[in-house]
Amino acid sequence: MGGGSGEVVVTWDPLPADADISHYRVYRHKSGGAWWLLAIDDGGSLGIFEPGRLGIVDAPDYWPWPTGADGSTERCYAIAAVSARGLEGPWSAEACGVPL
Repeated sequence: MGGGSGEVVVTWDPLPADADISHYRVYRHKSGGAWWLLAIDDGGSLGIFEPGRLGIVDAPDYWPWPTGADGSTERCYAIAAVSARGLEGPWSAEACGVPL
């Protein structure tokens, strides 16, 4: 779960194609227990980082949300699928990584 140049790469198993998913929402766990919507993925990241898996790259201390941290702190993420009817399903387990 690490990238290069201070990035964190995280991947998840997508839901089956017949699940009628519109898109996925990726959340990042912030301090104080808050979660921030980090990205929306329409499935376009499927297989980019790992075959058959959805993935994101988060680069700490870059636009749009610099943290001021040194980039060596573990960062945690969760993903939720949104149906074609607009309903968000349950969140995945947290996936964590330390920027490399």
